[in-house]
Amino acid sequence: MAEQTVEQNIKQQTIEQKIADLKKITKNDGDQAYSEAQFELAKIYFLAKKNSEAAIKHLLKVEKLGNSTLYATAQFNLAQIYQHENNIEQVKYHYLQIEKSVDPNLYAEAQFNLALIYQDEENNIAQAEYHYLQVQREDNADAYARAQCNLALIYQLKKQDIEQAEYHYLQVHREDNADAYARAQYCLAFIYQFKKQDIKQAERHYLQVHREDNADAYVSAQYHLGLIYQTEKQLYNEASQCFLQCCDSINPVVSNIANFYLGDNIYFKKTEGSLKKAEEYYLKVSYSNDLFKHYIIAQIMLSVIDNNNEASSLFADANKREQSVTQYICDIRTLAENIQKQLLVTFKLNENLKSEEKQYERQVAHYTRPGVLFSLLKNEPSDFRLNVVDFMNDPTENQILTNWLDIKTDRDSEIKSFLASFSFNHNSLNQFRLYGNENNIVGSSVSVVFNQNFFGDDVQQSINPDGINHLNKFTSVKMAKQDFIDNKTDANEKNEPLTQSSFHDLPLFRCLYFDPSNEYISLAKRNKFSFYLEHRESSAAEIEKKWNDYLKQLDEKHKIKTIRKILNQIKQKIKKLKANGQVKNLSILDQLITLAVMPISCLIKHAAFEDEDECRMIYITNIADEKIQAPTDYVQASSLFINYKTVEDYIEKIYLGPQCEAHHKLWITNHFRISSKPRSKLVKVIQSEMPLR
Repeated sequence: MAEQTVEQNIKQQTIEQKIADLKKITKNDGDQAYSEAQFELAKIYFLAKKNSEAAIKHLLKVEKLGNSTLYATAQFNLAQIYQHENNIEQVKYHYLQIEKSVDPNLYAEAQFNLALIYQDEENNIAQAEYHYLQVQREDNADAYARAQCNLALIYQLKKQDIEQAEYHYLQVHREDNADAYARAQYCLAFIYQFKKQDIKQAERHYLQVHREDNADAYVSAQYHLGLIYQTEKQLYNEASQCFLQCCDSINPVVSNIANFYLGDNIYFKKTEGSLKKAEEYYLKVSYSNDLFKHYIIAQIMLSVIDNNNEASSLFADANKREQSVTQYICDIRTLAENIQKQLLVTFKLNENLKSEEKQYERQVAHYTRPGVLFSLLKNEPSDFRLNVVDFMNDPTENQILTNWLDIKTDRDSEIKSFLASFSFNHNSLNQFRLYGNENNIVGSSVSVVFNQNFFGDDVQQSINPDGINHLNKFTSVKMAKQDFIDNKTDANEKNEPLTQSSFHDLPLFRCLYFDPSNEYISLAKRNKFSFYLEHRESSAAEIEKKWNDYLKQLDEKHKIKTIRKILNQIKQKIKKLKANGQVKNLSILDQLITLAVMPISCLIKHAAFEDEDECRMIYITNIADEKIQAPTDYVQASSLFINYKTVEDYIEKIYLGPQCEAHHKLWITNHFRISSKPRSKLVKVIQSEMPLR
């Protein structure tokens, strides 16, 4: 360690001495000597001393008269430094100082970078195109290849001019830039396959993409080649060879379909291989909402292989398998997703209304203990939690739908649903009486009213694909962007792991209340009394008008009619599926049907709970999900939870239950008064006037 310190001191002394010597060189020593000294000083300050400000100062002193080539390099470096600091106007200014007559190679690179700025930062396609066209092969072949590739992408994706896109892709040569050439060949093949329906030309260009040139483009090219050989030419050996090159892709679409066909080709004896090998490929087909069908098929095939070809006569070929099982389950899944979309709380029943105040479902309330609210708001706030459904107060939780559909569920399933409950009614006596009571005092809870920004709108976020994939002991791959299509290489675009406080936004769904004995259905919504409370200063006639307008926008009757029809379609499909004598012997049939209806299982409650008008945030995952946490308090050790995010930015108002302690209002009001978080309006703290004795 001491030797290192001595070496560092000597190095530092050498740097300081070099700086001192360079600073002695003035303009009196000649323009060229002075410019060279300033450039060397800039290099030292930027590279050795990490001082960008000083580097800029010295680069600006490099003069064109002293050394025009050095001046061009200084301007290029200035642009690079300013680009790192995101000062785009300065970046453009300095790139534009570089003249082609002085340094054609550097000029071409500067023009390419200018084009990227106009394309990516300013979305000025015309200027981007202009600067890309300034890059010539004889000046800088590498930059020319990149420019031509990006020009082609502009014509392909922005201008929808396939002929011009094809022209520019063909200008990219492997010897100029192998990476750009691979991207160009892939895109050309894509155009021929999907735009011109010329499979022969598509195949030719896919084959020009080599792994050593661009690994991502190669994987995707092999994937599309595999599909051509599998589905267009029925060349199964060639198809499997291609799929082997991409079956471990980080893109789940590519890896899932590649492994699916690899398994099928062996199982149906289209290629050689053992059932054990087919099983390995099926195991790698991971769950995703977009590729549900392939996952279901893979799970069926794994069950067939594992159970000595149970129901194997159904699967003499892929078409028979599709007709007998797969399509039924996929249809059930689609129907379940249609119901899920009907139940999504959009917060805007009328999309034409611009004023948020006129939206009737703009906010929802969460009833909880004052102590929980304190934990959510105090100096080191905790995250809002979703709790596992296994310990909810409703004994039929998550079973109403599956029981009605006669699906046998596994009570020990590793797939768990976590949820948080909200209500459309913010100041409800019934809710105050039932939930969040502190010290066994009825009516002592609080109602925390959240705005819509607390929630997301992507229904697929409710299910964690990686969690489902734990079922077959396979670690799921993550979705990746295909960089060979999007030429941006931003160092900030990294797949960072989610922290507890960076959980993605979850959507909110209204509950559907259902009585299995008579198929009564109603939907969670605001009650009429809440309108009278909200608009108490208006006349009864005006309030009635608003209430009727709300019912009209909600369109509950139509929604219920639609949902009832879909539920009966699901039931009929399950009956038909189970009526097939051979299919019902499939051991995982109920498990797969359960998976198909999973998006709505937690949203259907018994009609006895109708007056709660509940809506739910749901997250479905495997018990092995690392986001799942257990309480450290032994008293609450019967529960598991998942942290969502902190709440303060999303709270609109807080209602105190009729039996809340007087000091609760004081500390809540004081908290928001002294809070350092900027707010457009103060959070209202309201004592409920509900009559509770």
